[in-house]
Amino acid sequence: MTWKRNKTTNKFHKAEFKESSRPLYNPGCGWYHVYPFLLPVSGAISLENAKGCLETTDREEQLALLQIHIGAFRACELSKSALESISRIFDLFCIYNKQMIVRFVYDMEGKGMEHEPQSIALIKRHMEQAGGIICRYAREILVLQGIFVGSWGEMHGSKFLSVPNMSELICSLYEAVRGSCYLAVRTPKQWRDIIEYEKTDPALKNCLGLFNDGMFASSSDLGTYESLSRQEELAWQEHFVASVPNGGETVAGNPPVGYRKASEDMRKMHLSYLNSTYHPEQLNYWKKEQVSQSGCWNGATGFEYIGRHLGYRFFIRDVKIGREKPAELFIENCGFSGLFEEADCFLLIENASGKITQIHADTDVRRWESAKRMTLQVQLPLSETERGERKLFFLMKRKRDGRIIRFANQDAEDKVFLGTLS
Repeated sequence: MTWKRNKTTNKFHKAEFKESSRPLYNPGCGWYHVYPFLLPVSGAISLENAKGCLETTDREEQLALLQIHIGAFRACELSKSALESISRIFDLFCIYNKQMIVRFVYDMEGKGMEHEPQSIALIKRHMEQAGGIICRYAREILVLQGIFVGSWGEMHGSKFLSVPNMSELICSLYEAVRGSCYLAVRTPKQWRDIIEYEKTDPALKNCLGLFNDGMFASSSDLGTYESLSRQEELAWQEHFVASVPNGGETVAGNPPVGYRKASEDMRKMHLSYLNSTYHPEQLNYWKKEQVSQSGCWNGATGFEYIGRHLGYRFFIRDVKIGREKPAELFIENCGFSGLFEEADCFLLIENASGKITQIHADTDVRRWESAKRMTLQVQLPLSETERGERKLFFLMKRKRDGRIIRFANQDAEDKVFLGTLS
């Protein structure tokens, strides 16, 4: 590919673009462990067990699910020490660089009716009390699951699941956290009922996702799909919840589902995160499966294939640089879902002496949808007189903290080599 600019010849030598199957460890997606915390009525909570688990569990996991048990306060407000404990819990996971999935629960025994408050007003008060703390840590919280009620906080087995009550509670939570976090409910029907209810804040539609804790257990995912068939609900999810974090955990059916079918469903669910320890029978089934297909995934386990597609997984497939035209990058999101935070993209030009020119690419990566290919155009400010070889790279950083977003290109580290100009 050659063109001339004022007697200076530029020839672009394109790099070879091959997809890699390696783990990327990008933020905001992937496997997670569950960390339960029981808030006492008085006194400080001990975090030693959690610290020990954080030291010994998979440090490469970017996420952690915090189950904060507030059942001791079913008849009263959260105490000052309880609120201080919530802050200490959040601080701990920030220290270990874990982005948090948070679920407040009154019940951890499957007895939601028995353990939740008698008054919806008290639940709303608990949300209001916790909301100020959540706002302070909102940037490190991926999603808030549930509305505090139900067995295990899973929005079943509760007296507060009428549409008016669900709407009142989710709107109260949204207000308490000042819209700073993504929220999630248990089932697609609950999502639709809440969003379609006349008293629901319309802004919730853009921040409400799903958490499915019965994935693959049965044709209804243990009641996750209440009014429509599984295929109808998956088709609905594919269309309506593509721009919010969705996740949950698996439960083995009889027989367990294979990785190929599971991956098809997870892509329709736009799955960002999944429990790495539950359900062992299903997870071990994937660990024993071998991927048999052409390309970089051949020989990987089903568990590896699923884990490395959770969330977003960007891959640069091709680059075109033509005469007096913007550079074109052809990028595919191979992951099950998207990236839900702003990120900055840069095209870097490194000259023979090592000087780097950085060009900001105007794009909203939150629109890079799963299983879609994007064309990104970047105008190159090529010097009309500069000679010698220049290397081109592509770099993406999370906007709020500058953390690198890695691509699935073979041999790419923090940036992707695109080719050379000479």
